[in-house]
Amino acid sequence: MNRSLVMATTFDAILEEIASLSIEDQEMVDEIIHKRVIESKREEIRADYQAALLERQKGRIKSGSVADLFGSL
Repeated sequence: MNRSLVMATTFDAILEEIASLSIEDQEMVDEIIHKRVIESKREEIRADYQAALLERQKGRIKSGSVADLFGSL
């Protein structure tokens, strides 16, 4: 079976399962998912920041003003 078809089927099953919960439980699932998405975005930002710091330490990134940027073009 195609992986995307399996994932879609699993996703549909999860949504159906959530729909069968009480409104309160659905709200709790929503809150949990929302918090996990926020945390994932934070981790992504942190990883990007760490990568940028490393690039700067290696001298691959220059800092300056907009005028400096246009002056170097």
